[in-house]
Amino acid sequence: MFEDQKFYGFTNDEIFGSIMQNKRFCKAIIQAALPDVNVVSVESIDTQKELGTKSDKRSKSVRLDIAVKDKAGNLYDVEMQVNNNHDIGPRMRYYQSSMDRDTLDRGEPYTSLSRTYLIFLCAFDPFGKGKLRYSFHLYDDENKSIQLKNNAENIIINSKGSGSEDVDLLNLQKLMNDDKIESKGIFKEIQNKIQEYNDDPKRRNLMRTAELRMKEETAVAEKRGIERGREKGDKNTVKALTLTIKEMRPETNETDVFKQIKKTVGSDFSLSDSDIKAIIHQNMK
Repeated sequence: MFEDQKFYGFTNDEIFGSIMQNKRFCKAIIQAALPDVNVVSVESIDTQKELGTKSDKRSKSVRLDIAVKDKAGNLYDVEMQVNNNHDIGPRMRYYQSSMDRDTLDRGEPYTSLSRTYLIFLCAFDPFGKGKLRYSFHLYDDENKSIQLKNNAENIIINSKGSGSEDVDLLNLQKLMNDDKIESKGIFKEIQNKIQEYNDDPKRRNLMRTAELRMKEETAVAEKRGIERGREKGDKNTVKALTLTIKEMRPETNETDVFKQIKKTVGSDFSLSDSDIKAIIHQNMK
């Protein structure tokens, strides 16, 4: 038996990345999230792919969890969201725009944009409506039969939701919740593979190491930020912490930075929340 009895499930970064590198598994998960789409055979898979912009290298980059291209040229981004930072709309907007800019060269017509599917697998309900699957398109406000066909679809799978009878989608939900999958098929294969990873001492060590590394990075960011700002007062402390966290984890957002800084500085900090947020915003540009 392992001294560390923790089970590393599908939502774990290392497990998720390993499972999604398998083309069969990857296609099955995407297809479950897109029951009305014929997902053509997966051609390429990039894990933790960083996208900038081809027109402006100074722009904020974004790191995609799983970037997939199928043989028809369609693009899929599959993101695992474990923590609710209450920024799902802006986050999806930025990820979508980053995907588009990365696939269109200067001078190319907009019709050259690939069809894209942005899929967020959430371990929480971002809207509190209890739906298992949320699907978003662009329609006219008064007449939904009028669609703005931009070849982009945004999907959110809420692992805490209900209301679907689709077997594959329900199995994806079980996978996300670490619930046992009884029926035979590819999702049972995926669950068995996750158990194999947990039973493998080398993989468990990698997962523990990854967790420790993330904690250490946060601790280093806190330490560096506090050291930079100590001599110049509380405002410079917030600025220094913001810059350090941004440097250590460039994919982070303002909400995450604010929470980390509040946790670091404690309750007796002299600045108000609005002051802290203003400094963060100024230095995250």
